[in-house]
This record gives sequence, C-alpha cells and structure tokens, in this order.
Amino acid sequence: MDDILPGEIEKWQWVEEKARIFFEAAGFKEIRTPLLEPTELFTRSIGESTDIVHKEMYTFEDRGKRSMTLRPEMTASVARCVVEKGLLTQAKSLRFYYIGPMFRAERPQAGRKRQFHQIGVEIINEGAAADLESIALLYKFLQYVGLSDIQLNLNDLGEEEGRVKVRKALTEYFSKERSRLCKDCQWRLEKNVLRVFDCKIKECQPVIESAPWENFFPLSESFKSLEEKLKTEGIPYRINRRLVRGLDYYNGVVFEITAEGLGAQNAVAGGGRYDRLYQDLGGKQTPATGFSLGVERLIAALEKSNPDFAKLIFQRYCYIAPIANSPEVERYVTDIVSELIKRGYRCMKTPGVYGLDAHLKKANQFGVRYMAIIGSDEAAKGTVAFKDLNARKQENILKKDFLFKFEEALRSC
Repeated sequence: MDDILPGEIEKWQWVEEKARIFFEAAGFKEIRTPLLEPTELFTRSIGESTDIVHKEMYTFEDRGKRSMTLRPEMTASVARCVVEKGLLTQAKSLRFYYIGPMFRAERPQAGRKRQFHQIGVEIINEGAAADLESIALLYKFLQYVGLSDIQLNLNDLGEEEGRVKVRKALTEYFSKERSRLCKDCQWRLEKNVLRVFDCKIKECQPVIESAPWENFFPLSESFKSLEEKLKTEGIPYRINRRLVRGLDYYNGVVFEITAEGLGAQNAVAGGGRYDRLYQDLGGKQTPATGFSLGVERLIAALEKSNPDFAKLIFQRYCYIAPIANSPEVERYVTDIVSELIKRGYRCMKTPGVYGLDAHLKKANQFGVRYMAIIGSDEAAKGTVAFKDLNARKQENILKKDFLFKFEEALRSC
C-alpha cells in the first residue's frame, strides 16, 4: 500500500479530473459507497470459488462480532446501494461512475498493489444495447486521456442455460487433465470450472489453451451483432475465448483492454454484462453492464506511451513568483491568484521565496511552463512579467490582460 506524494499526486488528480469531465458529459453521476461492507455481500456476488474471495479479501470480525470486508471491487457495493435505497423506484435506469480505493491481499508484483484504485462505470437496468455503449465509452475514454496503443479483447460467456452445458463439458475436459493442473486449479475444478481460466501458473497454460471452448459454446447471435456494431463504430477488437474475468456474476459479453509496455500484467481495464447480480442480492432481476479501470495501471501505461506525460500536466499550471516582500506585492499576488482560481486554473507558489533564481529552480523542478513574476515595479505599474520557460521568452503585460494572455498560451501547448 503506497503513499502518493507531491510530484506524483498531480498525475492522479489529472486522471480523476479527466474522468469526471468525460463521464459526466456522457450522462453519468458519481456515486461513493463505504470502504467496508458485510463479507456476505462479496461472497454472494463475486463467488466463493473466485481467487478474490478464496484468498485475497481483507476480512475480519468487528466489535459487534460481524464479519466485515474491505471492498475488493465496487460493482457489488453499487448494487447493494441501489437495492437498499430503492433507487430503481425513482428512475427507470441508472448511470453511475465511481473513483476510489479497493483492497486485495494479492502477491506483491509489478502493477499489483494491496490498496489499489479504480475508476468505473455502471449502466443499470438497460439491455444488450448498453454493451456497445459501455465498451465504446471505455475505449474512447482511454483515447481521450492519450492512450492509443491498446487492444480490446472480447468473449461471450453465454446465458445461464448455455453456461450449464459449457461447465459440464469443461469439467469433463479438465478432469481428464487433472494431474497436469496446479492445486488451485484442481480446487477450482470442483468449485467452479470457469475459474481455471484465471490461472496464471505457467504449467497450467498448455491445458487451458487446449480447452475446446468453441466446440462447447459457439458465439451467440447477439454477440455477433455486437461485433458488427463495433466494426461500424471503427473500434478494433480480438476475440479471446479464454477470457472469463475474475468474477462469478458476469454473463454474456465480457471484455478487457490491454496496453503495450506493461509486461505480463498488461490489463488496464475490463468489464462485462451482469444480469443476475441484483436478483442475487435480494432485488428484482435487473440487466446491467459496466467496467472498471485501474488508475495505477493507467498512469503507468500513459508514462510508457509518453515519457513527457507528467511534464504536460504541469505545463498547464501557472507558477506565481513574487520577487519582493511587501504588503503591496502580497495584495497584488493575492488578486492575481484569485482571478486564476475563479477561472478554474491551478497555481503553484513557494512560500517565503523572493529570489528570481530560486523561483526558476523550483518551477523547473516541477516542469511548470508558465510563470507570473511580480515585484514592486509590477505592483506599482499594474503589470505582470509573464514568462514562458520552454520558449525562454518574457514580456510585460497589463494586469487586466494577464488572464487572456495565459489562456492564449494554454491553447498553444
């Protein structure tokens, strides 16, 4: 579980801000649920045979002798909230997005944290048409934040009738290969054979890759219809019949997006349809779909694809550099900062520093591009020395024109 410090946190703030702008423009509202939920919520929804429930959840008994769990994912929490608060009695369908920490006691490895963070979307009480929207929304969001080298993977898990036949056929196949499976896979075989596909153990992969899924369950007509719609939308994809996702509540289409440069743990986001979860939690049968993306993985992918990713974020800050210590300059600086933040711009200051060289050093450390230099002369004349550190250009402009000049400069970067 990591601390996120200044210099790094700005990347997180940028990603979160982009998510809020993008998803709210698409008609989604933010939802926040508690970090702690009754353990039963996750065992009922995620599935006792999943790795998450079987060996990754942070579960403990509280002072009231209740079994409680730090949330390992958010969909179950959102479903619990919708059912508990009767939200579907107030609206025909619901569209939520969320941003927040999740917790899994995973083995420490690249891209895996025990406290990790997700941004996700839930489209609730909408049918198959929402599958395309959910996939397109995720794909376009990743492009919106600047991630271009991505791969969309799809699979069709089928509806419950077909899944019973698939499970039976897969159980027969893997039972014949039982001696070649690891102990965890042998346990999964007894509990839920689909979970065998989650295995990352090298020795199990030949058996998994050879499973004749296509013979057991050919792609459905609804899935083929989704394929055609993706082609129309211009969204490239690859069918991966081994993709099952790590949660038992999925049915129908599931999907995952991977990014280049992240090594073996290259999945940035994933999701799928889940039509039985609300009923399993005591509500009515409710069709739903959604996805989540890992913030840590997304930032890592952005940095791999663009080494200047962090610099581009800081270039949109304005560094305020007072070079005189006087009440007049302080009031003048306060006025300029107030105008900037009223317009939603981010400012950076270094309290107690009044030497220009020191300010330049600080600004360069953060990679800030634009600087407003204010001394006694500027305060007296009603001007600002506006400096572009990248172009190494500086010009004196009137205070009343400063905002316009700054906004003009941002449009060019």
